[in-house]
Amino acid sequence: MNCRQCSSKQTRTTATEHHDNETWRYCRCLDCDARYKTIETYAKQKPGPKPNTINPTRNLGAANGASVLTEDDVRRLRYLAAIGVPQKSIAKEFGIAIATVSRVVTKKLWAHI
Repeated sequence: MNCRQCSSKQTRTTATEHHDNETWRYCRCLDCDARYKTIETYAKQKPGPKPNTINPTRNLGAANGASVLTEDDVRRLRYLAAIGVPQKSIAKEFGIAIATVSRVVTKKLWAHI
């Protein structure tokens, strides 16, 4: 890809973001250090899993070997959050990150419970 400032071919992609039917690439020129973004739009939707679907072959919950929480822990965690216990205290009690508590409460994690 040519630089938009100096037309050099010495460019690098520094970051890529995938959106619904677009890919955003953030680029940098190695010669003039200009930075720019390109947007690639697809005429057809990219193949892949539909958003918010659960892979049937994936082990969910406590069946996943990397899981720290159990189903009962998740229910208790959500109950504590519902009655107003701070997420920092909940995270400390269960030995998990505050961000994980937030994702469990909003059902981005453990959505099947």
